[in-house]
Amino acid sequence: MDIELYRRYLNQYLKDALANSDGTHSGITEYLLSIKVSGLLVRHKAEKLRAQQDAIKAFQDHRHWPLEIIISHLGLDQKDYINT
Repeated sequence: MDIELYRRYLNQYLKDALANSDGTHSGITEYLLSIKVSGLLVRHKAEKLRAQQDAIKAFQDHRHWPLEIIISHLGLDQKDYINT
């Protein structure tokens, strides 16, 4: 697995989820679950699936954590996602 591709997809999935959901943990999880990564001709399928699964797991397992902590837990920079 290419870790650089994984981080790029994780970053994109999280940005899309925050933009297209109500911002709650359940809303973000619902959006992430709605992303379809399937088909024979999908490029970088392993990286996309792993990024999606890791983001979903983080938001499901840590519902009581603040959004900033979950983003940090995923190894991403908070300032890219949270407007302060």
